[in-house]
Amino acid sequence: MPCLVLARHAHTVPAIDAGTNDFDRPLSNAGLAQARRMGEFLASAAVPGTRDIDTVIASPALRTRTTAEVVAGLLPASPADGAGSGTPEVRTDDPLYGGWIPEWAEALLTIPAQSAGALIVGHQPTVSAVVAHLTDGGASGTEPGFPPSSIAVFRLEDWAQLGAPDIAGAARPELIRHFKDQPAA
Repeated sequence: MPCLVLARHAHTVPAIDAGTNDFDRPLSNAGLAQARRMGEFLASAAVPGTRDIDTVIASPALRTRTTAEVVAGLLPASPADGAGSGTPEVRTDDPLYGGWIPEWAEALLTIPAQSAGALIVGHQPTVSAVVAHLTDGGASGTEPGFPPSSIAVFRLEDWAQLGAPDIAGAARPELIRHFKDQPAA
């Protein structure tokens, strides 16, 4: 059963303090620590399947790429080809920056069929909207709170469950957790 983890990037330096545009905002020191806790948690045996993540996709923005790289660097070496050649490579998907549910649905389609697990790192408010859409198509009218460094973990029967463009009600999250000021499991 494949495991899907949707994540929001960790805490960033405010744009005014970073002296840069939104796209190039870096993680703060607290954000780097949050990303490490997220990676340690996913690499632990706390949630079955997260240790098997072999596909990592992120928005191309600096803060999401950095979050994904820190997390991927802490995951066990278990690529889909079984070669054990290292931690998962972080791939960027341009539409995840500023995109909405349809763009995320398209990104989900790029997860290889043989992948044991996937992590997608993006931005608010889209991440919580995608979680709500996957859960019940948004019918409840509620979205989970998703502060920086939050994750939602889904267990799927098959990646085909996520066939775009309609991913509404495809799965229910097993866990929603954030890593702000929390130690790793």
